[in-house]
Amino acid sequence: MADLDVLAHKAAGGDKRALGELCRELQHPIYRLALRMVSDPHDAEDATQEILVRLITNLGSFEGRSQFMTWAYTVATRQLLRTRKRLVESSVRGPAAFAAAVDAGMGPFYEDAVSEAEYQELCAEVRISCTYGMLLCLSRPVRVAYILGDLMGMSDRDGAEILEVTPAAFRQRLSRARRTMRRIIANRCGLVREENPCRCGRQITSGLERGILDRSTLKFAAHPRGDGGPIRADTIERAAEQLDLAAAMAEVYRSDPAFIAPRAVYEGLRRAAPDLL
Repeated sequence: MADLDVLAHKAAGGDKRALGELCRELQHPIYRLALRMVSDPHDAEDATQEILVRLITNLGSFEGRSQFMTWAYTVATRQLLRTRKRLVESSVRGPAAFAAAVDAGMGPFYEDAVSEAEYQELCAEVRISCTYGMLLCLSRPVRVAYILGDLMGMSDRDGAEILEVTPAAFRQRLSRARRTMRRIIANRCGLVREENPCRCGRQITSGLERGILDRSTLKFAAHPRGDGGPIRADTIERAAEQLDLAAAMAEVYRSDPAFIAPRAVYEGLRRAAPDLL
C-alpha cells in the first residue's frame, strides 16, 4: 500500500495525482467500515462517498499529529454516527428480537440447491447477513467501538483517539458490546461452538420465505472482494477453540471476505468533486 501520510500531505498541497491515488487507496478501508456499520452494500456506498468527499475537502485540517488513517477513521466515524438510519439498520429491534428471529428461523438443512456451489453461496450469504445483523443489535457508539476494537484489532489508545473518548470509556463500550454478543450467540451459533444447534444451512429456507435471501441477488456472497474468500473449516475450528465467546465471534468476523468498494464509489466521488479529481 502507498504511504498515505505522504500522499495526504502532497494532496493537501494541491497535487491532484496524489489526491486521486489517496482516494483510490482510502475507498476500500472506509467502505469496509461503513458496511459493518450499516450492514447494507448500497447504504455503505452512499456513506463511503459522503465520507470521502468530507475527507478530501478537509485535508487542510490534517496536521500530521497522528497517522493519516487514524485521522481518516475519526472523520469517518463522526459521519457514520450522525448520518440518518436507513431501512436495514432500523429493521433490527435489538438483541432479544434478533435472537428470537434466529431461533424461529431454524429448520431442516436446505436441500433445494441445484448444486453444491449454490448451497455454499447461500450458506455464505446467511452467515455474513447474520453476523452483520448482529452488529446492528448494538447502539451506534457501542457498535463502532466493537468494530474498531475486536474486529479491526485496534488498541484502546487508537480506538479512543478515533472516537474522541478516554481509553477507559472505549474499554467500557467494548465490554458492553461483548456482553451483548454473548447473549445472542450463546447456545446458538454453530460457528463458535460445535455443540450449538444453529447452522447456516438451517436458516436458508426461512430466509428465502421471509424475503431476507434472494437466490438471484446475493448481496454479500456475490460482493466484489479482494484477496479474501469465504469462511474456511480451519477458521471455524479456531473459533471453536476460543474459551471466550466474544473472542470466538471476533474470530468469525475476521474471516470475512475482504470486501472492496464497488466501482460506483469512486465514480460517484469523481462526479461529486469534479474540480478536485
